[in-house]
Amino acid sequence: MVALNMKIDPSFFLPEERDGFLVSRAMKEIWAVELDLLHAFACVCEEHHLKWFAHAGTMLGAVRHHGFIPWDDDIDIVMPRQDYEILCRVGPSSFSAPYFFQNEDTDPLFCRNFSRIRNSATTAIQIQDKDFAFPYNQGIFIDIFPYDNLPDDDGLLDSDMREMERLLSLSGQYRNLVHCYRPKKGQGMKKRMSHWLKYLWFRYVDRSGRDYLRVLAAHREIATRYNGSDTERVGEMIVPPLGRQIWRREWLDGSVLMPFEMLQIPVPASYEECLTASFGKDWRIPKKQENYHGSVFFDVDRPYTEYFKDGKCLF
Repeated sequence: MVALNMKIDPSFFLPEERDGFLVSRAMKEIWAVELDLLHAFACVCEEHHLKWFAHAGTMLGAVRHHGFIPWDDDIDIVMPRQDYEILCRVGPSSFSAPYFFQNEDTDPLFCRNFSRIRNSATTAIQIQDKDFAFPYNQGIFIDIFPYDNLPDDDGLLDSDMREMERLLSLSGQYRNLVHCYRPKKGQGMKKRMSHWLKYLWFRYVDRSGRDYLRVLAAHREIATRYNGSDTERVGEMIVPPLGRQIWRREWLDGSVLMPFEMLQIPVPASYEECLTASFGKDWRIPKKQENYHGSVFFDVDRPYTEYFKDGKCLF
């Protein structure tokens, strides 16, 4: 596998059974690359005094397993919006090769309203994106999400979430259309595209292919419009279906360190309440589920650039 900056004991890579699930050496190598990225991220946050927490399945893994959920293959981080924006300013100069700080500014084709830190010497291609062969950095990654104030009125929150989900769906369609849309063999562009997608193409996408950024900006405006208010609720409004990651503000007032494999990472001091809100009251019982980013093709030995040729994905 690729060389890592963080020292990892060789025994970590031995296959083992966790909660009845066999964790292979191949999975441990993916974890090692992600832990190295997490360590690099934590160092930058410490340097700039940025607040962050383990998020979603990573928080659950830290509390319930003191490490990865045995069948999980990614790491999620969440930050207050103001700390996230500082990270976005310092990130491009703080992470040097093989690390790459990725968002819509550093890698415009990425087209998402969150950030990733990638190891550019590796490969992590989401299977759902395989047919498009997106030409952005697709090294192994960790996800970094901002959280924002949310309205306390339930009706207003529901309305905002519906509109944000619509905009997030549009941004993904634009990305597919603008950059790498390839019709099936024997089909022309017009035949493959639905009337709705054709409408989107001609209504919103200009020749520069960057109007999808306008959609991301519209989503960001809704997500951040309450950040000047002292609302009781906060949440991450990036990954559909929205509404899974909503918490009371006081739950995130403090943090505690939890073991995460060989690292110590912060989780909210009120992690019990956060995990119950996100996963239900039975979150302590291990239950294998698919992750929200879908299946990923990983290679810890070769860079993602070796899997693309003539606009096609080679695996």
